[in-house]
Amino acid sequence: MEKIRLYCRGQSYGEFQVGDRPIAVGGDRNCDIVVHDPEVADHHWLVVSRGGTVIAYDLVRAQTGQPREHPIPVNRHVALGRYYSMTRVSVPENEHMQREGRCTERLDLFRSRAQLVIIAGIGSEGKRISVNGSPIHIGSADDNDLVIPDKAVSARHCRFEPGESGLVIRDLGSRNGTFVNGVRVITALLSEGAMVRVGRTTLRIVARSDRGLGKPEEMVAESPAMLEILDEVQSMAALSWPVLIFGESGTGKEHIARALHKAGPRRHETFVALNAGGLPRELIESELFGHERGSFTGASTVHKGMFEQANRGTIFLDEIGELPLDMQARLLRTVESGEIRRVGGETNIRADVRVVCATNRNLRAMVAAGQFREDLYYRLARFVIEIPPLRSRPEDIEALTGHFLNRIASEVGPRQVNQEAMVQLLGYSWPGNVRELFNVLATACASTSALQLESADIERAFVRVGGVSAGGKNVTPDALRQALQNHGGNLSATARALGMARTTLRDRLKAASA
Repeated sequence: MEKIRLYCRGQSYGEFQVGDRPIAVGGDRNCDIVVHDPEVADHHWLVVSRGGTVIAYDLVRAQTGQPREHPIPVNRHVALGRYYSMTRVSVPENEHMQREGRCTERLDLFRSRAQLVIIAGIGSEGKRISVNGSPIHIGSADDNDLVIPDKAVSARHCRFEPGESGLVIRDLGSRNGTFVNGVRVITALLSEGAMVRVGRTTLRIVARSDRGLGKPEEMVAESPAMLEILDEVQSMAALSWPVLIFGESGTGKEHIARALHKAGPRRHETFVALNAGGLPRELIESELFGHERGSFTGASTVHKGMFEQANRGTIFLDEIGELPLDMQARLLRTVESGEIRRVGGETNIRADVRVVCATNRNLRAMVAAGQFREDLYYRLARFVIEIPPLRSRPEDIEALTGHFLNRIASEVGPRQVNQEAMVQLLGYSWPGNVRELFNVLATACASTSALQLESADIERAFVRVGGVSAGGKNVTPDALRQALQNHGGNLSATARALGMARTTLRDRLKAASA
């Protein structure tokens, strides 16, 4: 079994197996080995194994009627253009199989984990591209794998290449350069978390968790903000420290808590959730810490509280800001000591639990007002995640709309949302966030048998779910202007799409411009 090794400027670039199929070498992106050198043609060499030797056929000379063969000897360099060279590597069969196995294992692991996430760019923020073993070409030309419509980006700007040791980026002779972590590069091996800038677009290299997180099934996220949060979840999941999640009601705080649990080492243990604001004051202590038989009227049996039930797992305490001050003191002792005592009990019980809390209240202001214990706040806020409201992430509105319609298709049939209806959804401020979006879509589907939901269907659903028209005050000025642009400046068409009178739209736009 034969192999060849490619060098660039004297540095080893990679090894390639020479088998029964010829290997094409050149500057064309479809070659098996792609090199970018001013003296290398698009289709330059054809490398084959023949009779125990490795031969490079010069395709350029063949076009002039002068075919030429380059034997590639063992450990002797054969020049390929100005910057590249190639040698043959003789590998014993048993050693080759061992090395090939290790290489395949590393590459398969990377293929299953690596993603490119666009965190800032020209119209493509939040997009994710999985690395599947094939090169990923980036540029402004339409035939790239990722097209960036930016004058600062060359037609063929750069390429991401899976290699034996990880992901390699290669600049393809771009005008304005390719930058990795602020440094201009020709080629570079990328590590997880690396930031790549191409023109005005910035990409981050992330790895889907080998613990199965990736993007959790229950999480639908396309916006840069939510994708960033999911990356934070991956980095926090392996640790046992408390996490505090802030976000408006309905933004998906419990989904984030479950994602933390599923991505971490406690994923095979119990996840227990409790709404701290949904229980009468007299029951909170018993639900959290349990009680002994006879400890109070009605306690006829021993009851294990949430902390005992979640032992070795995760406890999620929603609406932690509603917890009474005396219960905050008990919770602080439990978090610090890792022990609980049942109501009416005389001994402490060990509880190995990761604590994840959530609230829609401003705990910092509550601490200042003496309504929340400062020591508990700083004990719980070891890690902090802030979930933005749905109205600030339109990419997620579109993604969630498709997700919810697919989810309820088994009951109401397949549905789609037309363009005007989508404008309404994007223009609404969603005070109820994701929950409200689901309710509006479910109500709209239930009220019509049409395959396509129109603006009138969405308007009726808004009224039924929230008692407010989509054309009411919840439509933001930016959404009004965007809707007008989407309809070519036509006030009448925009007003119909938003479910409001033309004069109302005109007055709202005038007020927004004042």
